[in-house]
Amino acid sequence: MSALRVLFTVQGEGRGHMTQALALAGMLRRRGHAVVGAVVGGGRAEVPSFFRRGLATRVETVESPGFVAGAGGRIRPAATVLRALAQAGRYRPGLDAITAAIDRTEPDVVVNFYEGLMGLHGLLRVTDVPVVAVGHQFMMGHPAYPLAAGWPAQRLALQAYTSLVGAGAATRLGLSFYDAPDRPGLRVVPPLLRQAVFELADRPCDGSILVYLMEPALAPQLAAWSDRHPGVRIHVFSTVRPHDHSPALAFHALSGPAFLERMAAARAVVCTAGFETVSEAMWLGKPALMVPTPGHYEQRCNAADAVATGAGVAAATLDLDPLLEHLDHYRPAPEPFRQWVARAEGRAVGAIEEAAGIAPAWGDGVGDGQAEAGHIEIVPTRTGGGPW
Repeated sequence: MSALRVLFTVQGEGRGHMTQALALAGMLRRRGHAVVGAVVGGGRAEVPSFFRRGLATRVETVESPGFVAGAGGRIRPAATVLRALAQAGRYRPGLDAITAAIDRTEPDVVVNFYEGLMGLHGLLRVTDVPVVAVGHQFMMGHPAYPLAAGWPAQRLALQAYTSLVGAGAATRLGLSFYDAPDRPGLRVVPPLLRQAVFELADRPCDGSILVYLMEPALAPQLAAWSDRHPGVRIHVFSTVRPHDHSPALAFHALSGPAFLERMAAARAVVCTAGFETVSEAMWLGKPALMVPTPGHYEQRCNAADAVATGAGVAAATLDLDPLLEHLDHYRPAPEPFRQWVARAEGRAVGAIEEAAGIAPAWGDGVGDGQAEAGHIEIVPTRTGGGPW
């Protein structure tokens, strides 16, 4: 089989798409393929060093459209559309950069991690290089995925952006918490988890609760809850100044590796309903309390999807009481989810190979790195929206 040259385009807002890109890069390299470059959108002045080091290839940044958020992180669909239209001319250099990267690297396939500018490139620029679009948002068009009721403006904005991202793609990889039948133009694929997660399997539990506090203004509310429950040890990662509020409550600076280490040792996790963090918690067997970012329709859907899969509980506010009640009857059983994740390499890389016009080298099974973590190939399928 011929080795493929693969170019990445990556949405740079947050860390989820970047960690997915790093995970897929390792899978591609294990199969003899090469990642020849990456274009990161979102207007970042600088790409995080962990991404440059892990990808080990040329990485460049471009300005691209993104959602406009208001107070408390609430997404504003109308403002998002108006800003994108008003600033459309600013994205031409980004389109030119993508074209130049394709000309320079001569890839056999482009893998797009939910970057809207690459979708726009597919509509406006002619190229014969096939594109594979990656994102859990593509599951929104799958009948197995629960769409939250209401929020018509949010839903329309997300569906429109997702359609833009997938424009011109040869296939779309819908990242999913569970197995589900493929659809025309959509391959259902397990979460793409970084190798560091697998290396933390079955660490001893210290009984603590790990909290990712996206909104610093909620720190007093969390401190008040902790004061009422001094027997519950809590570690918080936030932009709040690192300090110990009490013997039971410690605030830490944001750090991906440290957060993951704490997750491996924790009894449970409190987070927003972002796909990547919830997937990592599920693999480690940590139940989650998911508090969707206000006004974030996608996270409301993710929370409902994860709860139906047995990942934990969801709440509208930062109240840990539902999590404690859930923990009273929770028994860790991560193996079925780990078995599903073990199929990620075969399904994702196989789809990329097919898009490039070559027969997949391996079947839909276990990749080398995941096999070392003890994965097997028998995978249960979610039925009726219930837990594993």
